[in-house]
Amino acid sequence: MLCACASEDPALRKELNSLRAELQTLQGENAELSRKLDALGSRVDLLAARPVPQAAAPAPCEPAPQKAAEPLVPSRLKVVRLQPEAEKAKGAKPPRQRPSPTGPRAAPAPLPTSTAVREPDPSQMAALGPGGKDLAAEARAALDAAWAQAGLSRARALEQFTAHYPGHRAAQDSLVGAARARAEVGDPDGSCEDYAKAVREYPAGDAMPDALLGLASCELRAGRADEAKRLEARLAQDYPNSPAQKRARERASAAQGAAP
Repeated sequence: MLCACASEDPALRKELNSLRAELQTLQGENAELSRKLDALGSRVDLLAARPVPQAAAPAPCEPAPQKAAEPLVPSRLKVVRLQPEAEKAKGAKPPRQRPSPTGPRAAPAPLPTSTAVREPDPSQMAALGPGGKDLAAEARAALDAAWAQAGLSRARALEQFTAHYPGHRAAQDSLVGAARARAEVGDPDGSCEDYAKAVREYPAGDAMPDALLGLASCELRAGRADEAKRLEARLAQDYPNSPAQKRARERASAAQGAAP
C-alpha cells in the first residue's frame, strides 16, 4: 500500500527511497559488528585454551661478582717519555727549572755610587730650631690658663680646651668645670649642655659621677623626674662610693626631711 501510494506522490516516493537507503546502511553496519563480535569471541576462546605458565623458582642468593681493580694508568692513555735515555747519554741539557720561591735569592744589583753623600751643615741644622712642639706641655699650659680665669671666661676657656684636646684625660673634668662655672654666673641652660656632653662623650671618664649628678639636677629642674631618677640610680649602681653619690644621698635625705 505504501508503494502504491508513493507511486502516485513524487515527494512520498523520494522519502521512501531515503528510508530504504538508511535501512541498507544500518543493515551493513549491523553485519560488520556481528563479524567483529565473532572474531573477538574466537580470540577469547583461544586465550582461554592456552596453559598458564608456572613461575620459575627464585635462584639462591649468590655474592655479586667483584670488579677487577682498575689499573693506575688507564689503557686509553699513552705514556710518553719526555727525555729518552739515549739523549741523556749524549749529554743533552736538562730542561731549565724555575727557582724555588723559598730558595736563596739572587744578590741585588749594586746601587750607583756616583753621587757623593754629604753630611748636613751643623750651622744650618741649628738654625732650624727644636724638632717639634711638646703637645703635652702645650695642653697643660692651656688647661692651667683656663682654670686661672673666673666666671664665664673660665667656662668658655675650659670648653675651648676640650674642643682643642678632646682626647686629653682632663677633657671631661674640664666640661664639668665649665658647667659649674656657667651655673655660678646664672646660665643653667649652658650648664646643662656641658653636663650632657660630658656624660654622652666621656662615659668612662674620671669625672663621670659629678657629670651624672649635675645632669640629674638639670632633669629634675626641667620637670623630668623619671629621667632624674634613672640618672641617680645609675650613679648609685656604678659609683656607690664616690663623693658625688654621697652628696646625692645627702640631698635625698634633706628633701625627705623637708617634705610635709
